[in-house]
Amino acid sequence: MNIFIFEPHPDDLLFGPGPLLFDWIKEGHNIHVITITDGRAFFRKMRNPPEEVRKMSEDDVAEMRIEEAKKAIEFLDIPQENHHLLYFHDADGQKYVEEAIEKTKPLLEEVDRIVLPSDNNSHVDHQAAHDIAIGASQELKLQDVEFLIYMVPSYGKFNEDSKEKQFQFKINETLQEKLKEWLEIYQSQKLSKYTWKMFTWFVNNVDERTYGIFGYQDIGRYHNF
Repeated sequence: MNIFIFEPHPDDLLFGPGPLLFDWIKEGHNIHVITITDGRAFFRKMRNPPEEVRKMSEDDVAEMRIEEAKKAIEFLDIPQENHHLLYFHDADGQKYVEEAIEKTKPLLEEVDRIVLPSDNNSHVDHQAAHDIAIGASQELKLQDVEFLIYMVPSYGKFNEDSKEKQFQFKINETLQEKLKEWLEIYQSQKLSKYTWKMFTWFVNNVDERTYGIFGYQDIGRYHNF
């Protein structure tokens, strides 16, 4: 199966579909990751940043976070040629949707499953990633493709209207240890004490995640899709 994952920022692979990936890899699926933004805005609104952050330009931040995204791909043993970096600036939301649709359409010509953030997303870049994936799918008329939706809990939740489309994925201790190891790749997050505390709590304590599976004909019929 050809699986294409839309990752809004260079760390959303872990916090979105991350726990599912290990089974997909074990099953031998051909996994591609499309990283939409370069993550340069991560420290932009930080109050009282540490000296190390103050010394970094946004170009430096982008370089650091893109390198972390590449390391995550290596950690998962996904071929680097299956990692598609679009390098858009994060926090710009809808500004790059149309351009990104054109860039992603050639990648999706042979796809069986598309993994993307939920619709009605409170984060502008996650909503943009959703719009890019759906826009490209509609232009290509991908009527036989499965759409797997993830929602990072900080940015919304699954609605009751798609309850029959949802499933829960249990995270056992072995998988949790792998997720902890994966988290350590994102050293940029450690420079924000609040973010690192939140992320480590999430990986250490959340042992079940909710996802949704939809079809092309479901587009626009549900809160999350």
